[in-house]
Amino acid sequence: MERVPVQSRAIRSIGYRDSDQTLEIEFDSGRVYQYSGAPRSLFEWLLRSPSKGGIFNRMIRDQYPELDVTPGEEQDLEAALRASLRPENRE
Repeated sequence: MERVPVQSRAIRSIGYRDSDQTLEIEFDSGRVYQYSGAPRSLFEWLLRSPSKGGIFNRMIRDQYPELDVTPGEEQDLEAALRASLRPENRE
C-alpha cells in the first residue's frame, strides 16, 4: 500500500486502501500497522490534523482491528527459529 509522508512526532506516513477500508500507519519506530474497517473520512481527517498522534490515540487505537505488517518481521522470526534448531545451539 502506498503511504503519504506526514509531519508528526509519532507517525511517519499514512496510507489507505478503499477496496477493504484499510488504514495503514507507519510510526516513527518503523513499525507498520493496518487498521481494518476504517472509513476513508478518518484517513482524510488524519492527514489534515495538526495532532496526528492525538487523533490516533482517540479515534483509532483500540477502535479498529490491528495487524502488524512491519516489513522484514517474518524473515527475522524465521531466521531466529532456524538458528535455534541448529545442533550447535541446542543444550
